[in-house]
Amino acid sequence: MSGSFAADRADVRSLPRWHRLAYIARALPQGIEELARDLPPAERVLDYGCAEMPYRGLFPATADYLAADLPGNPRATVQIAADGTVPVPDGSCDVVVSTQVLEHVEHPGTYLSECFRVLRPGGRLLLTTHGMMVWHPDPVDFWRWTCEGLRRVVGEAGFDVRRFEGIMGLGATGLQFFQDAVLWKLPRPAQPPVALVMQALIGLVDRLQGDESKRMNALVFGLVAERPA
Repeated sequence: MSGSFAADRADVRSLPRWHRLAYIARALPQGIEELARDLPPAERVLDYGCAEMPYRGLFPATADYLAADLPGNPRATVQIAADGTVPVPDGSCDVVVSTQVLEHVEHPGTYLSECFRVLRPGGRLLLTTHGMMVWHPDPVDFWRWTCEGLRRVVGEAGFDVRRFEGIMGLGATGLQFFQDAVLWKLPRPAQPPVALVMQALIGLVDRLQGDESKRMNALVFGLVAERPA
């Protein structure tokens, strides 16, 4: 594992409509909340790469919420070791949450194996990560997955994938890439109005895209996987 998960992304979830990532900043939390419906009741949750714990509210206030991050995040209650492991007992968690972390992890196999290890049999992993996305170091950015590739690496860690979804489909992603390619070439005063129009168009196109198509090609993939009983 390399770098830190501690960058504060709270502003990313409350972007103005003229920001270049305004649509996905709304769509991603909505997708995560929908995936969370397939999680079991949780007495103990590991947020593995917690940043500012944006999804703490999806779980009961009484849950033992372990916020794991690399050194430097004052919100963390569990420190991730240099090799990517966490000091959490085997089979002690009901749920592991991993949102937009896996692409920044140097060794995804180690990370997913740790997710599996800390879950009790029947416990579940909620994970989102990039399908297609421009490079965005935070502070490093290693990986992208196809739908088959992500299912494979999660399965190789021992999990059974129970649900798999795409968040922001191919047409909308194509428009996002076009916007990102040209926006920086425009005069600064022109960038917000152009982004406002593009983000509105991206949202319209994405609403017309079917769920099955998004499961094959998406900006972000999300899944719920279970440690077999």
